Amino acid sequence: MKYDDETLMAYADGELDAAQRAQIDAAIAQDPGLALRVQEHKALRARMTGAFSRVLDQPIPERLEAAARVGVRAETPARGNVIKFPARSARAPSPPWRAREWIAMAASLLLGVLLSWRLLVPANSAIKSFEELRGKRVGVVEFSFQDIQFIYACKRKGIDAFKDLTRVNLSSPAGVVAGMTSARVDACTIFEPYGSILMIEHGAKMISNLGDDSFGISNGGLYVHNDFIRKYPELTQDIVDATVKATDFVTKDKGAWIARAQQFTGQTEAVAKLAIDNCTPSLDIPIDTIRKISTAMYDAGIHNRDVADVIDKFIDYRFLEKSTGKTKEQLGFKS
Repeated sequence: MKYDDETLMAYADGELDAAQRAQIDAAIAQDPGLALRVQEHKALRARMTGAFSRVLDQPIPERLEAAARVGVRAETPARGNVIKFPARSARAPSPPWRAREWIAMAASLLLGVLLSWRLLVPANSAIKSFEELRGKRVGVVEFSFQDIQFIYACKRKGIDAFKDLTRVNLSSPAGVVAGMTSARVDACTIFEPYGSILMIEHGAKMISNLGDDSFGISNGGLYVHNDFIRKYPELTQDIVDATVKATDFVTKDKGAWIARAQQFTGQTEAVAKLAIDNCTPSLDIPIDTIRKISTAMYDAGIHNRDVADVIDKFIDYRFLEKSTGKTKEQLGFKS
């Protein structure tokens, strides 16, 4: 019996019931390759999460704790502005995103100012360009941000990512790493520090940083509900100010940035340095790039309407303007 990476990750995390665990235990005993895949999931999970446990011991800022105590009222849940778009005809429905995927997307966006994405091939691969991906298997986390970048980059190169190659959904970054090291795929899209782990520890080669071949450098965003902004404008400003200070810190002192990355992720210095070399800290909110991302998500079938023409209304530069002393035009806005 074949097991996908999501099932094996659940096994490694102890999330399966006794019957499922017993079944996989028996399979592992008979299949060294399966045992290796499980071991890789366990090792990568331990490296990526073990060091974060120390963060839980840090005190929560008093103002955030106070806001959490008084800011939530179960009887009147906050409602956002909901725009209902007409269904797009002649388009197959895209698969619904699960909670894990939404959470992963949110985490990536919040930290995106320090992240970048890579298109990698194994150490012994002869693939050197997008054109040579035709007919190949490319490991992705389906409809994640790096997958959207990859689809858009393929389009720019004259390649149909849905027809000219096979996108293999490996469910998570850990799944992508396992897929590459077990030769399940011929290439992969992945973000940091997983990309650098593959390069440093497994000799993977980068054939694109995806940003240059798609819609340019793309930072993350800080997403705050309108109700929260109205109720806690000072606290919102504090959060933005802290983000600006953190960005300034890593921009001015790369050595300290590498040390801090090691502290919070548990990576080796070589992995942390390579990952950081592939990152571009920036406080800008480049509206043109955001519009291109909106169009790319529509092209990928995630949205049923291209919202590039209205996305400006949902971006608030005011707090960043106050914190940096720059105008929104200097921060990336264009009408």
